[in-house]
Amino acid sequence: MEPPIYDGRIHPSEYIKKMHTYCNFRQITNEQEILKFAIMNIDSTIDIPKNITSFDALINALKGHISFVIFKNSRKRKLEVLKYVTEREGGDTANFVTEFRKLCHDAEITDLLEQKKCLFNAVPYNFLINRFTNDQKNVNSMDELVKVFEESVLEDSRIIKNGSIIALRHIATGKYLSSCDKKYPKGGGRISAIFAIFDSSKIVYCDDFGPNALWSISSNTKPIIYYGKTIQLRHEIFGKFFYTDMQKTSPISKHFRVYCNEKEKERKDHWTIKNYHHRESYDYVKSHDIIMLQWKQFDGKEHDKDIFLRSHEFEFNIGNEDYQEVVAHDQRIGGNDQWCIELIGYRDT
Repeated sequence: MEPPIYDGRIHPSEYIKKMHTYCNFRQITNEQEILKFAIMNIDSTIDIPKNITSFDALINALKGHISFVIFKNSRKRKLEVLKYVTEREGGDTANFVTEFRKLCHDAEITDLLEQKKCLFNAVPYNFLINRFTNDQKNVNSMDELVKVFEESVLEDSRIIKNGSIIALRHIATGKYLSSCDKKYPKGGGRISAIFAIFDSSKIVYCDDFGPNALWSISSNTKPIIYYGKTIQLRHEIFGKFFYTDMQKTSPISKHFRVYCNEKEKERKDHWTIKNYHHRESYDYVKSHDIIMLQWKQFDGKEHDKDIFLRSHEFEFNIGNEDYQEVVAHDQRIGGNDQWCIELIGYRDT
C-alpha cells in the first residue's frame, strides 16, 4: 500500500482521510506523527506555511493555495456538463449518483438549492415529467434529494413508452396474450377452403409466457403511452397487428373475434388502454398497471357499444392442440377483462 500524495488533484479533506487510513494500516496512531507525514507528502510545487500544528490548519492552508481554486473550479465545470443517462440507454444510476455527490463535495457546493439546480441540469427534460419534479420540493438534505431521485428513476423505468416491448398477462388465468402462425378453424366446404388460402389472419389466444407473448406498442402520443389515447399492438415475432372483427365470432363463446393481420392501408381501428381501477385516468401507463383494452373502431358509423378484450378458461382446438380463447365483447365488464401490462424492453422508433 503506497502512501497518498497531495498534488492538488483531490480535495484536501479527502487527502487527510486517505493519510489516516494509510497510517492506521501501518499502525501509526500518533496524530502529530500522522500530521508530519501528511505535510511531508505534499507535492513540492505546493507551498504551505511552516508552523502548521493541526489538521484543520493544514486543510485551510491547502485550500488557500491556487491549486485548490483550480481544482474546485474544474469540479464545478464537470458538474455543469454531467448528464444522467437512463439504464435502458446504457447508463448506470449508481455511478451517476456517486459522481454527482463527489463533484458537489469537491466543488464545495453545500447549499441544497444549488445541489437541486445541479441535479435538474443533469437529468433529461422528459425525465422531469414524473414525481421528481414535485417530490424534490420537500427534501431537506442531500441524502433525501438522492432518495427522491432514485424513486423517480424507478418510476421512470416503469413507464410504457412508444416502441416498448410488452406482455399482457390475463389476471384471472395467469396466461399471456399470444399469437402464432395458425388460423382459426373454419367450416368445411370448397368455398371455405378457397377463402382460407387468401386469409392471412392469425389466431390470438392466451398461453404461458414466451416469444409468442411479446408485443410492441405504438401511439401518436410520443414518447409516452397515455391512458385513453389510441394505440396499436404489433406482434414481435410475426410483425402482424392486433385487431377485432365485429363481423366474425370467436370459436367457443361466439363473441367478437380477435386476430392478427397485416396493417391495412389507411386503417384507423385502434385499441385504447383503460385503467381498471381508475377508468377516467389520463395519466401515463406504467408496467404492472391493471388495465383493460377497449376497441375503438372508426369506419364512419356510430358505435354506442363499449367493446373490451376478454379471456377465460374456455379453449378451442386446432389439430391436437388446445388454445385459451380471447375475445372482444360488449357485455358487462368483469374480472375476466383485467390484464396486467408488463414492460419487457424497448426498441427504437
